[in-house]
Amino acid sequence: MINMIERLKNKFGVNKPIFTSEILEEMSEFSRAYVFRLLKEAASKGELLKFEKGVYYVPTSTMYGKSNLALEQVISKKYIKDKDDVFGIYSGLMLKYNFSMTNQVPMTIEIITNNESTPIRRMKKDERTIVLRKSRTPINKKNVYAYTILELFNNINLEQYKKDKLVKKEITQYISKNKIKAKDVLELAVKFPNKATKNIVESGIVNEFT
Repeated sequence: MINMIERLKNKFGVNKPIFTSEILEEMSEFSRAYVFRLLKEAASKGELLKFEKGVYYVPTSTMYGKSNLALEQVISKKYIKDKDDVFGIYSGLMLKYNFSMTNQVPMTIEIITNNESTPIRRMKKDERTIVLRKSRTPINKKNVYAYTILELFNNINLEQYKKDKLVKKEITQYISKNKIKAKDVLELAVKFPNKATKNIVESGIVNEFT
C-alpha cells in the first residue's frame, strides 16, 4: 500500500489530479482487480482521495483536515494541458478574464478542446457550469497561442478594446512573450469566422506579430 502511494507521489506529486488510467499504467505489473483493491484501501485510510469518478489525488494534511483538489486543476488536465501536451484553451468570459477584459471571476468555465467530440456540451460540478466545445482544428503547443488570439478577437468588443489601454497592453505582451507569428495566425484564420481576422486587422494588433 505504502509502495503505491509513494510511487504515485513520486510520479504525480501531491494535491494533483491523477486519473485511474494513469494509476493502472503506473501499477501495470499488477492486475486491474488488485490495483482497484489497493485504491479502495488507500481511500479508506485517507491516503488517496477520490475527487470524482476516475480522478484521485494524494492529499496533504492541513489544520482543517485533508487538503482539497481544485476543480480548475482537474478541468485543466482533462481538457487543456497535461505536462507538455496541449489540447485546449479557455474561452468565453474566462478567456476575457485572463486578458483583463472583465474583473468578474466567471462561474461558468468555457473551454475549447480536442477532447470533446460534440459541438457543445454542458455539465455541472460543485455548483459550477462547465461548457465544452469541440475545437475548430486540433489544438497543440505550436498553434495554441495563435488559436487563443483568434478566439479572443472572434468574440471581442472592438470599440471597448480600442478604449482600454490595459487590455491592449495585456494582449501585446501576450503576443510578444509567446512570439506569435503573423503566418501562424493566417494559417488558422481560415478555420474561424471572418469576424476574427477583421477585428485583428482593425485593432492594429496585427502589427505586433513577428
